[in-house]
Order: sequence, then C-alpha cells, then structure tokens
Amino acid sequence: MKYKFLIVTVFSAFFTCGSMLAQNDIQNELSRILAIENVEQRIISADTFRTKLADMIKTGINAEKIAAPQRISQLFSKDKNVGIYTWSIPAERGMYKYYGIVKSPKGIFILQDVNIQNEYMTDEKLANGKWYGAVYYDIVETNLNGKKAYTLLGNDLKGFLSNKKIIDVLTFDNEEKPVFGAEIFEKQNHFRMIFEYNARSSMHLVYNRKKGMIIYSLLVPMNPAFEGDYRFYVADLSFDGLTYKNGKWTLVENVRLEKD
Repeated sequence: MKYKFLIVTVFSAFFTCGSMLAQNDIQNELSRILAIENVEQRIISADTFRTKLADMIKTGINAEKIAAPQRISQLFSKDKNVGIYTWSIPAERGMYKYYGIVKSPKGIFILQDVNIQNEYMTDEKLANGKWYGAVYYDIVETNLNGKKAYTLLGNDLKGFLSNKKIIDVLTFDNEEKPVFGAEIFEKQNHFRMIFEYNARSSMHLVYNRKKGMIIYSLLVPMNPAFEGDYRFYVADLSFDGLTYKNGKWTLVENVRLEKD
C-alpha cells in the first residue's frame, strides 16, 4: 500500500540506545513501521519510534535540525529556542495518526494527537500535551500579550474523501509548557482555523513574507446541494488573507495572489 507524506528535507544526527544511526537507518525504521499490516502493531511501533526520537532531540542545547527522512517536518523559531517536529502514520479507514515533539529551553514535550478523535476543535485551547495533529510546513513568529506566539500552517490528510489545512498557534503557559490555540484571531471564540476540502482538490494556504500576510483559498461547495458538507468543497479562484494587526490575525478580503 502506498501513502502520501509531506516532503521536507532535513539534516544532522540521530541517536538511539547510545548508538548513532545514519539517515538511511532512520528511513529503514520508518519504512519497516509503514509495512506493518496490523494497524495496532503499526501504531505501537510508531509510538516507540517517537520516544527514541524525543530522547535524541534532548541531547542538543538548542532546537536544531536532525538527520531524519523526508517524512519528518522540522520548524524552528528565529532564535532557535523553539523547535517543533511533526510527522504522520497511517491509521484506520484512511485516517492518519499525527506525531509531534516540541523542544524549548525548558525541555522536550511529546504531543498527543486528539485530531483523530475530533472533527473540529476551533473553540478550544489544548494543553497538557494535547494537540490537534497536523504536519506543519511553516511557522510565523509574532508577539501576543507581551509573549512570543508561533502561528503554524499545516496539512491534515483526513481520509479518502477530504483533507484539511490548519492554522494553529503555539504559545507557552506560566510554567513554560506548550499550549496550542490562542485568542489571536479576529473572529471571537476561535483559537485555530481549520479548512476542510475535497481530497481530489487542492487548497492554497501560505504565509507571504513580502506582504506579511497569510493567504488562503476560499472554499465553495461543488454543488449547492452539498452546502455544509465540506467533503465536497473545492477552492475557487479567489483568496482572502490574514494580516497581524493589534495582536490579532485580521481578515483582509479579496487578496490578489502574488509570489512571495
């Protein structure tokens, strides 16, 4: 069975059980996990792999790239104090289980994916290691109430009929533990944004650094009869954006799409 994954190029070193493993060894380990037909056993092996990876990441002083296969996304704050590592493993019925690790000056935090259990959690902050799983591909650093906040753009391969794109926010509480979701969006009671669309379609969601704006496709139903059923939504040719203003991601309508 073949699976799709976000492609990210990564570098450096991987340690487990006191031994250095080459990049090919890590690739082989993930390939072995993906080849396990029994879903329960596949997830158990994937959980073990995450623990080994977390132990290795602990060894560095700063958050930095590690030698890992293309299936692991790695994003870092400008000062290298914060790093987030995300990847996915196929689960049941075309779903994916997401894996995440956050590294900060206060330590390593293993994230627990609650996405697979919940359709939408736009109105809820997630703490104590909980996390709306996704594979992130961009990070935008801002200030929120005098502290740093990291807006994250990610992919969620939801299933056979639909996919999702996510805008989430990573902050740290008073104990310097990670919290996902924040009152950073103009729309009230929204702590993250989730866009669901047809799996055979595609959607544009990028941060344009030249404009200082998150730009995303507007989604519409394929047919009026599918209104409200996001499995049958597709991107049209128009775009809206979010610009950071007065501590909020603020809506800008009818944005012209340009290259970053």
